[in-house]
Amino acid sequence: MENTDFGTRERALLLGLMALGGSASNLELRDRFGDTLNGKIRVRLNAQALVESEKAGRTFHHTLTDDGWAWCAAELANTAPARGGAVWRTLYGVLGLLRGYLDAKDLSLAEFVVTARREKAPRTDLSEVIRDAYWRLAREPQDWVLLTRLRPLLGDASRDDVDDALRRMERLPDVHLAPEADQKTLTDDDRKAAVPVSGVHKHLLAIEA
Repeated sequence: MENTDFGTRERALLLGLMALGGSASNLELRDRFGDTLNGKIRVRLNAQALVESEKAGRTFHHTLTDDGWAWCAAELANTAPARGGAVWRTLYGVLGLLRGYLDAKDLSLAEFVVTARREKAPRTDLSEVIRDAYWRLAREPQDWVLLTRLRPLLGDASRDDVDDALRRMERLPDVHLAPEADQKTLTDDDRKAAVPVSGVHKHLLAIEA
């Protein structure tokens, strides 16, 4: 695809989102790269269908679309911004090497990034992944969040591993699991997402500050 003439900030945010696996919150972008995808830039990238953004709690969560991944892949063969300076010229030199590697291995950019992040996943404590996902969704501490919304944010962790992690976390003083009080409001997906604890199916998670 033909790359849009973006400035350094748009390019940096798109490549940063790619480096985080194609999906990240503004908090993650700020912590990792020192910037957030907000304001006119978010509106522009949303309008061009490169990024989908959703308000999760108090911050936005962003996901690269297929077109967004295609933009990043094309950018590997692009040149540095004219006013980017030595750092940007160095970065684009590295991106060119990455492009050559992907071509030689017949890999897509998305395959490479997802595989690289998956190889690091076993070192990650699943309880921390669950906590991170919870704070993407919760509006405030102790806000009840349906497991239906939480589970899709946990990557490729198995159902059994997630259930075991949730049961272990419930023993902690700041973590609470509960069944939905009004069972009539539950959808089939809500019931499937519930975690069984001592014979009780619990649909909701809350974590204290």
